[in-house]
Amino acid sequence: MSDSPSIAVVGGGLGGLATAIALTVRGFEVDVFERTNRLGEVGAGINISPQATKALQAIGLGARLAEVGNQITGQIQRSMYTGEELVETGLAKNGNAADRFGAPYYTFHRADLLDVLADALDSSRIHLGHRCVGLVEEEDGVVLQFDGRNDRRADIVIGADGIHSQVRRHLYGEEDPPQFTGQMVWRAQLDGTSLPSDLLGPHGFCGWIGKGCHMMTYYLRGTDIINITTQSDTDEWVEEGWSITGDPDEMRACFPGATPQLQQLLDAVTSCSKWGLFGRQPSHDWGRGRVQLIGDAAHPMLPNAGQGAAQAFEDAYVLSRWLDTLRSDPELALARFRDVRIPRAHAIQRQSLANSKLVHAGDWEQRRQTFEERTRQGDTPLGMNWIYGYEPQSEWDTRNVYPLSDPLHAQ
Repeated sequence: MSDSPSIAVVGGGLGGLATAIALTVRGFEVDVFERTNRLGEVGAGINISPQATKALQAIGLGARLAEVGNQITGQIQRSMYTGEELVETGLAKNGNAADRFGAPYYTFHRADLLDVLADALDSSRIHLGHRCVGLVEEEDGVVLQFDGRNDRRADIVIGADGIHSQVRRHLYGEEDPPQFTGQMVWRAQLDGTSLPSDLLGPHGFCGWIGKGCHMMTYYLRGTDIINITTQSDTDEWVEEGWSITGDPDEMRACFPGATPQLQQLLDAVTSCSKWGLFGRQPSHDWGRGRVQLIGDAAHPMLPNAGQGAAQAFEDAYVLSRWLDTLRSDPELALARFRDVRIPRAHAIQRQSLANSKLVHAGDWEQRRQTFEERTRQGDTPLGMNWIYGYEPQSEWDTRNVYPLSDPLHAQ
């Protein structure tokens, strides 16, 4: 194998494109194979926390991120029923969004972020309409098989094809299919200029917390769009999918007794989508040989820590460093990548679950005490300092020990 092994990335979403950029920056020959006929991200809003911003800055995207993202200096959490401010999360220091954690916390329109990533790649390296249907592992490479397309061979294959990954299915079969988590999501977008400018608070980012549910509201593209994402516990199975058309009246009915400010937002919804949240138990099944999974293909997690895409971006950077360092032994490089990344991803999966249980708890006093105690200790109310403070450029080769979520706080 040459000093610049060929790499195939299966999946042209945010994680797959970021991985291709990170590897290209380090001199690898990378091709991306996307099953759809166009690049596109469903859903409007996405949050990128500081440590993931650092990973993207490290691969040369810092200036473009600043151009298209909203820098968030903080978040307000309010009671869904009274409007009372429960807690404020400070994401900046001295008014600077980069000072507290070393990089900004951003919100993006998904389409804008995808464009930033796609623009950083040679378009001839992005192959649309290539649905992977199988892999053949060989001693010194991997053959990718596509539906109705010619086979392609690469020295290394990266599966960035989501929770229903075909690459994962090849490696591990159907023994661990995604499971419904008992939670559902509503998503809607509003014209940001049609509602009072102070509705989302001083940071343009406001959460609303209730028993068994919460709602996040924040601006995109300056103040052009208000993005609404909700999450509710449910005993009923909800179909998976990002573009299932929902009924706005059904959405509103999920949040009875809403405070007038929140009801104003709900009343403005004229169209929405819904889907069920699916996931897997944390697993060490991330790859073998010259095949590696990243992102949701390796470690899907509930969105309660806002780390789905962020962890894929961490994967992208750390993977590129290991493959660059151990160019002559890609199998060892991928094994080292897994050794470093699996403990962190598992800890964040646990944190996401704990956050969900804490935020949706019926014990308001316990939640308030938890928020206040963490804030006194200099942490964020949801205990996210250890996530946000990660330094990918200096810790990419370090197998850290991460905190276990406190069961008391997860009741």
